[in-house]
Amino acid sequence: MILKLTNSEKNMKHRSLLLLPLTLIISLSACQSRPPVPEPRYIPNVTLNASETLEVMPYRSACHSATPMQCLLVKPVGADDDELFGIGYNDIIGFTPIIGTAYTIKVRQEIDQNTGKPTGMWQLDEILTQNIHSSN
Repeated sequence: MILKLTNSEKNMKHRSLLLLPLTLIISLSACQSRPPVPEPRYIPNVTLNASETLEVMPYRSACHSATPMQCLLVKPVGADDDELFGIGYNDIIGFTPIIGTAYTIKVRQEIDQNTGKPTGMWQLDEILTQNIHSSN
């Protein structure tokens, strides 16, 4: 028995033959010959700036950051209050402040030598003074 294909059957067969290589190419392109390699972890090269003397205010303030946290309000010794800036409550290594106590401290800011930018962390050198403030 000989089967004769109609034109529409021939067109369908021709289309399926064209789609087969395309399907194979797409399927094989999804396969990887080796597993992906993660980006190397960035490790900063930390150095310390020169020592600075800062006044730490006896109260805390909310920080402007991606996550809610408390900041110590500090300013350079002798500076006006308009020069106040915030340092994260736990961002001075070796310093555990007590609420209601003002401090004068010597600290050094950590700098990433690779980028030349501060890391956000500080190192305590010395607590020079501490004064308990009453809440009246």
